[in-house]
Amino acid sequence: MSFFKRLFGFFSDDKKAAAAPSPRPVAPAAAAQAPQGAALIFIGWGEMVDGQSKISGYLLRPRSLVADRPIEASALRQALEREQVARFAEQRLVIIPLTVAQWQAVDFRSLIQRRSCFLIDDLGQLDAPARDALVASIRAAGARLAVDLRNDADLSLAGQADVLLFDFQTASLAALEKTVKTLRQRKPGLLMAADNVHTWAEHRLCLSLGFDFCLGSFAATRDEEAAAGPISESRLVVIEMLNQLRSDVDLADLATTAMRDPAVVVKLLDMANSPLYGLPRKVANLEEAIMLLGRDALYRWLAIALLHVDANSGRDQTLMVFALCRAAFLKQVAGNADPQKSDEMFLVGLLSILESLLGLPMSQILEKMRLPETVADALLRGEGPYARPLQLALALERCRLDQAIVLATSIRISPTELLDYYREAMTWATSEVGNG
Repeated sequence: MSFFKRLFGFFSDDKKAAAAPSPRPVAPAAAAQAPQGAALIFIGWGEMVDGQSKISGYLLRPRSLVADRPIEASALRQALEREQVARFAEQRLVIIPLTVAQWQAVDFRSLIQRRSCFLIDDLGQLDAPARDALVASIRAAGARLAVDLRNDADLSLAGQADVLLFDFQTASLAALEKTVKTLRQRKPGLLMAADNVHTWAEHRLCLSLGFDFCLGSFAATRDEEAAAGPISESRLVVIEMLNQLRSDVDLADLATTAMRDPAVVVKLLDMANSPLYGLPRKVANLEEAIMLLGRDALYRWLAIALLHVDANSGRDQTLMVFALCRAAFLKQVAGNADPQKSDEMFLVGLLSILESLLGLPMSQILEKMRLPETVADALLRGEGPYARPLQLALALERCRLDQAIVLATSIRISPTELLDYYREAMTWATSEVGNG
């Protein structure tokens, strides 16, 4: 239950709950010292999805908010430190793209953990002695090396790499299969990733070709080949409780609905007995637990539970990262001035992934839910006051920075606010799913 405890610690307005530390806070000192250049660098996170459909790593995509301005090395390092890249690399592979000049200009060792990997974009432009010296310096710093073969780079560089990147869309399948097989025989421990993968079907094809990871727009989409079954009883119970809360039913009726699913009962009692509420005794009565949690907190918990129950596969966990990141980002965009708006925007972000998660049309899912009209408008028709903020979240998720800046400007969010909101939402969501 640590996932839900941390959720309430991050989002609750209760003073005691709000005092709980954020899982991965940005250090105030680091933020204060960050140069202006670092504050204007967007770090996109490209999900590397493995054979179990889990996010096993990230390919970072740094972009400058100032068009045509090269990213200066010290500013890039500061931006990556603000993103807490080293902490990610303790558990997951993180590929950090640099140029030769950037690597040579600044000491990047503060970013290095056991799964840190540097992708030197222009490595192939060096002569052999200079290239060997640079690779040796990366190894000596304790990092791995990635080589980019997406633009027909020299395949001989593969021998020096720990990770190889290929473009799935530009190479023929026969050539890809032959290359991957050959490299696998030469260097069994080599990791290979296919970029520019558009669908889950293409993901499965890449795995069959021998790739370890896939990157691309497919990760947050619906798997068209997966059979869509009925919504489970656990999720139906959660949906009914959400609808009852919207109708202000008695606590006894809520408790009766919850008791149809033992897992929901156990989680509600566990949540009520969380240290966040500081009770001197254990709560064993379901109605008392519901009363203690309060209707607003219970609604948020149930909205999360709608995604979390029956979600045990790697793909489910991947979709949870997207859902929580969108929800947290939209809540920060809404601000604290209007609690109802803030909660509704959180709900929009959270539920926007349901179509992909359940494999059902959004219209069919929302038929069973009694949602605020503004929430339904954004999810079903892409209309209303929450539609543009959701489009903004999706643009950032897909690293479409130019589109994101236009959308942010239209809803009066500055570029630096935009990056701060997304960074905090991203780090929180990935930490929650990784530790939940």
